[in-house]
Amino acid sequence: MSSTTRPARITRRAALGIAGAAAASALLWPRTPRSHANIPAGRTILDYWEKWTGIEGLALDRIIDRFNTTQDRIWIRRIPIADIVPKAMVAIGGGDPPDLVGLYSFNIPHFAESLAAIPFDELATPTEPLDPEIYAPSIRSLLTYRDRQWAAVTSCYALGLYCNLDHLQEAGIDPTRLPQTISQLDTLADQLTQRDTYGNLTRTGFQQNLPQWWPYFWPILFGGTLYDPASDRATLADPSGLSAFNWISRTAARLGIQQSRSLARTFDRSYHTAGDPFFSGRASMVIQGPWLANFARTQAPNLRFACASPPVHDPLLDPSAPLGMVEADILMVPRGCRHPREAWQFIRFMQRQDVQEELATAHGKSSPLRAVSTEFTSAHPNPFVTTFDSIVKSPRALILPQTRVWQQYADMTSRAFDQAWNGQPIEPVLKDIQSRAQQLMHLAAQRRLARRTS
Repeated sequence: MSSTTRPARITRRAALGIAGAAAASALLWPRTPRSHANIPAGRTILDYWEKWTGIEGLALDRIIDRFNTTQDRIWIRRIPIADIVPKAMVAIGGGDPPDLVGLYSFNIPHFAESLAAIPFDELATPTEPLDPEIYAPSIRSLLTYRDRQWAAVTSCYALGLYCNLDHLQEAGIDPTRLPQTISQLDTLADQLTQRDTYGNLTRTGFQQNLPQWWPYFWPILFGGTLYDPASDRATLADPSGLSAFNWISRTAARLGIQQSRSLARTFDRSYHTAGDPFFSGRASMVIQGPWLANFARTQAPNLRFACASPPVHDPLLDPSAPLGMVEADILMVPRGCRHPREAWQFIRFMQRQDVQEELATAHGKSSPLRAVSTEFTSAHPNPFVTTFDSIVKSPRALILPQTRVWQQYADMTSRAFDQAWNGQPIEPVLKDIQSRAQQLMHLAAQRRLARRTS
C-alpha cells in the first residue's frame, strides 16, 4: 500500500485530543451534502473542508467553479466548516477525512507530527511537481516544517498601520509622513488623542488593544522572534519582549488604564462593521491586516486613510526591509483521504500565479508568490497592497514559531498583555510564561523522540 493511501496513524496524544474535540464539537459537526445534483457524471468527487464564509468563501467558490469547469475528471465540493481544526483531527483519526482541508499556517507542526497530513514529497511526481521556489521566502519557510513542505497557501497576510487622513489633516500633520518608528508613533498618537471637558477619552490616537487579537506581535517590532528554532527555545522574556510589553504599559498609563480598557471593550462586537473603532473615527490609528481595506469599502466608503508598515523600535528602522509577521491560510491533504492524487491536482491548480492573484485580489491581500503580474498591482482594489507585499517579501519578515504548542504559547501572551496594560511588573510574568511554554516544548520534543525510537 502506498504512503499516500495507507490509513492514518495518529499518535496517542493526538488520539486523546481527538476524543475531547469530538465531544466538544459534536453539535456542530458538518453534514456532507448528499445531493449530487449538477455534478457531471463520471467525475471523481473531492470533499474540501474550508473555514471561510462570506465574501472570502464566495471568492474561493469562484476559483473552485473555474477548476471544475476547465477539466472533466475531478469535481471539488467545498463544505464550509466551523471550528475546523478539531473536526479535521476527529475525521482523520476516525479514518474518514475529507480530501482537502483548509487550515492555518500555525497548524502545520501539529498535523505533521501527528502524521495527520501527507507531505508534498509523497504527492509530487517528476511529471507533476510543485516548485517551492515559486513562493516568497517567508511563505516558503512557513509552509516547510523539518525540511518538508506540508501545505499549499490559499492566502497570506501581514499587519500594517492604518491612519485616518482626516484626523491628520485636522491636527496639521503632513499625511504623507506616516510614523515609521515607535517614538514617532507615540508622539503622533498623543497629538491625535482627544478628551471631553471631563477628561474622558473621546478619541484615541493609538492603543495596542484595538483589537487585542495578536498580543504576541509587539515584541517583533522591537527585534524579537518569540522562538529560537535552532534550540527549540521560547524567547518571550528576551530584552525585546520586555521592551515591547513595557511600551504597552506606557501607552496604557498615558491614556488612563481604566478609560482605555473600557474604550477597547466597547468595540468587542463591532470590528469590521460600521461601528469599528477605525471606521467610526474613535481610533485614529490601528494595526490591522490587508482585509481592513475590503471592509472599509462597504462599511466606511467615505473614510480617507493610508497604510504603512508597522513602526519599529527606532534603532531598527530600515525602510528598505520592513519588519513584520507573515501568516497564511493553508491547504493540506489529510492522511487517509480517498483521493490524494486528485487532491494534488487541485493543489497544483491553486498555486498557479493567475489563480493566486485572482484570490488575493478578491480578498484584498498580497500574493504569496515571488512573481506578480503588473496587472495584479495596478488593478488591485486595496490601494496599499504594495505595503503588505513589501512586508511579505522582506528579508526581515518573520513567521510564527513552528512548534506544535504555539497555540498554547500564544494564548499565554494574552495574560502578559493584560498585566502590562494594568501597569503591573512585567518581567516576572514574561519569565513565567516563557518557562511554561518551554516545558510544553520540552514535552513535545520528548514525544517526537519517542515516536522515532518506537
